[in-house]
Amino acid sequence: MSRVGRAVAAAALLLVLAGMPARATQICGWIVEKIEANEVHQLDLWLQADGDLEFLYKIGGEGILSEGSRMHSPGRGTFLLHPGKADRPWGFGATLSPPGTIDIIADIRAKPADIFDETPTPLLASFTFHRAVPAGEKRAPPVFAKKQCATVK
Repeated sequence: MSRVGRAVAAAALLLVLAGMPARATQICGWIVEKIEANEVHQLDLWLQADGDLEFLYKIGGEGILSEGSRMHSPGRGTFLLHPGKADRPWGFGATLSPPGTIDIIADIRAKPADIFDETPTPLLASFTFHRAVPAGEKRAPPVFAKKQCATVK
């Protein structure tokens, strides 16, 4: 094939690829929970995607609750994930004298054009972590470690 023919073929391929819809990205979230000294429950949110993904995360829910107390560290921020690499955008720890409840919601939203803009952006995925903490619990069960996944278009 001549040089001109190859250039025409390459240009045609680029036009075809440009017209193809973007591939959907899968994002997964999970929490690693550890019970440390003095009944401190440490919660670390981990996220992983199968493609580059830039987004805004917002942490909500009721937090860590026990009789007469509520502890939480809701937060938000922009974050970038690279394919196949798990990363931790948020963590929080608080003393919980069981019985109690843990209730964390991690919303993954489209990144705003301006990080100071408070206008809600489209919700891409939401991960809910909720469990009752029974009296006498000394070791966290691995229920939050189960990956929750969603497809982001």
